[in-house]
Amino acid sequence: MFSPRLIAAALASAGTVAVSVLTAPLAAATDPATRAPQPVAYTAEAGGIYQITHPGQPWPGVDDWSCQPSPEHPRPVILLHGTGANGVNNWGTVAPALLNEGYCVFAPTYGAMPLQPGVGGALRMSDHVAEMTSYLDRVLAATGAEQADVVGHSQGVTTGMHLAKVTRPGRIANVVSLGGFAGGPAETGYPALASLADAVDLRGMVAQFSRSLPDGPLAMPFPAMLDLNEYSPTGQRLFDGGTPFDEGTRYTLIASARDGLVPPAVSFPPGDFAGVTKHVLQDTCRQNGADHAALYADPQTVDLVLNALDPADAVAPRCWPTTPIVGALGAVPPRGAAPGE
Repeated sequence: MFSPRLIAAALASAGTVAVSVLTAPLAAATDPATRAPQPVAYTAEAGGIYQITHPGQPWPGVDDWSCQPSPEHPRPVILLHGTGANGVNNWGTVAPALLNEGYCVFAPTYGAMPLQPGVGGALRMSDHVAEMTSYLDRVLAATGAEQADVVGHSQGVTTGMHLAKVTRPGRIANVVSLGGFAGGPAETGYPALASLADAVDLRGMVAQFSRSLPDGPLAMPFPAMLDLNEYSPTGQRLFDGGTPFDEGTRYTLIASARDGLVPPAVSFPPGDFAGVTKHVLQDTCRQNGADHAALYADPQTVDLVLNALDPADAVAPRCWPTTPIVGALGAVPPRGAAPGE
């Protein structure tokens, strides 16, 4: 049996803790303009190296829940990684570039494997969308912003587009796609499939298979890959009305002709759409060799991202030699330097 003295001591201790919590000063809000500038490494490995050397830590300055957006950049930016990646290793170039411009930046790892929390995008698209919808609500509540911007890579683009059109329309101002799928027909994007298109109804086969998918767990790695079309259970919701675009959101679709996984013909839907801008890197920079992996470490891509989020301060995108897998070569000139070719 507990003695009255012990009970009284415990209550007194609890009261002291409660008073200290209630009277403790709130964490000071972070002014993005006061942060020290970070070096920006234009290599695809920058995020992975930081993750290895700083396990369990976000990129410096990212995921700062006390960050208060400035009048110059009133919307927080949410970075959504690709399949198998995470909120650190996917954004070793884009995150510091955004922080240096004065943005509040958040980079979650969503859809992580239960036993491998560093491997994200590993569940169904419906799971990813539900998780990131709640995350978006948290970001908006913490920052006091009415809207956020999304920059996604690969599968992260589809997740962000769901937020903009399906689950939180009106709360996403910009979606910037880095090698993401927005409705381009696969049979025109992959030469091996294009050669079969006259003999086989590839689109019909994909549609029939995707419509039969149950909207729940599947016993396979990275099952969301089966959802990245307009026929799957979540794909039908995104493409309702014929496009994946929300009328109140601006979209910037960036793709590389050297991307063998999601080439421009797959990344871009046919035709033109209001509020949608498309960029193929090699159209204005022939020496850009960025593939799907190096796309998020490329100087030209970074400039296009920043221009999309803040058109009033847009600069000529840097044209700089970028190699597949590795990233940019040599010392990259600062943003705003003459692009050259």
